[in-house]
Amino acid sequence: MSETDNLIDQLAQDGAVPPANALPRFVMPLAGVIALCALGVALALDGAFASVQQNGLNGIVVKWGFSLALLLLSAFALWAIGKPGTRTGGAMVALAVPFALVAALLVLDLLVAEAIFPGETWRECLAAMGIMSPVAFVGAIVATRWLAPTDLPRAGLAAGLFGGAVAMTAYAPYCTQHGMLYMAVFCCLPILAMAALGWLLGPRLLRW
Repeated sequence: MSETDNLIDQLAQDGAVPPANALPRFVMPLAGVIALCALGVALALDGAFASVQQNGLNGIVVKWGFSLALLLLSAFALWAIGKPGTRTGGAMVALAVPFALVAALLVLDLLVAEAIFPGETWRECLAAMGIMSPVAFVGAIVATRWLAPTDLPRAGLAAGLFGGAVAMTAYAPYCTQHGMLYMAVFCCLPILAMAALGWLLGPRLLRW
């Protein structure tokens, strides 16, 4: 057993485990920032689901399929990381699955479709991601502080992914652009940037 494993076991024995009421306290900040971002974008933007009328359901299904899967996976990863002694390798690997699927679809899309890139609303997309991702990230940090994470960089990364996933989920109904190249550049890359920032800030924001 490594020194890290010994430390985690000792922390768990010394009471560094989530309290009995941790789950509702963990869920409430996450639900709160989801609602806040959804309300904020609804007040700031018009034309929800206009892209469905123009391009059908495929675009919103793909965007929400990715963002909602990442949102749920990152929340689950945060919960697992917050319990000392829990193996989290599988949860972290699962976080890469949505990005792997996007990469595969991007290759296929570039081979068979003519992408209109970057489109007319890319600045709006980046602004939405840039504003809402940090807001949701803060909510994820607050939620995680109710737990007892020991791998703080990993927790910060998962919180960053959650923040980006919330931002994409809230903005997706208002996004009129379609195509995997657009999604990869203006949605996935900002999410990964937020995850990298979370990795760096996690040790400072989540330290006991």
